[in-house]
Amino acid sequence: MLQSAPNIAYLKAAWAAFAGISGTNATQSYEAAGLSFTRINHSTLVRMNDIQVSTMPVHYTRHELRAGFLGRIENEVRKAVAEMEAILLRDLGIPYGHQLVIEQDECLRLLRRRGHRSLTILVKPVDGEPLDTVATIEMRVFLDSPRACLFACLSDARDTRRVDVLTHAPKRARVPRAATYAELAHQMAATLNSALSPYLAERLAA
Repeated sequence: MLQSAPNIAYLKAAWAAFAGISGTNATQSYEAAGLSFTRINHSTLVRMNDIQVSTMPVHYTRHELRAGFLGRIENEVRKAVAEMEAILLRDLGIPYGHQLVIEQDECLRLLRRRGHRSLTILVKPVDGEPLDTVATIEMRVFLDSPRACLFACLSDARDTRRVDVLTHAPKRARVPRAATYAELAHQMAATLNSALSPYLAERLAA
């Protein structure tokens, strides 16, 4: 069965709800945070503006409410990661001897512990693979809305020469924004393919 796409409206609302009662806002009232509550039978529906962001039991603590937000955010993040991974593996020209690494486990650990909001996706050499040209690529994807920061360098095997292949790329390419995570993945792949292709020798082509 195909996995559903992440709910972007929910993600934005849930992160706003979490921020409204966390950190410097940890003692802020629920009303000031923009949260409203409706009791239905043995459950409490939690809304941020008009979007339902959680379902809690009748009695719960502030900590449990924050954890509830993060738990549901995690589900949407997993959908986003699966969506982007499929597109990047298909469309991104990964240089010879390199691999795509998505640091999902670390991302989710930090999300659950601290409400961390970014995911790191790397293209890096396969361990032990002898290479003339080494690519160092990082896609830092933000989890509160489909946006990212891209970094991409090529260097020789001894790292004595290095070139930032995105130096001349416009800001909207280096810091892309999109309506969905699928669209964001397409944008990132297109930007990196365009930036890398003039530099890579034929034997390094994906």
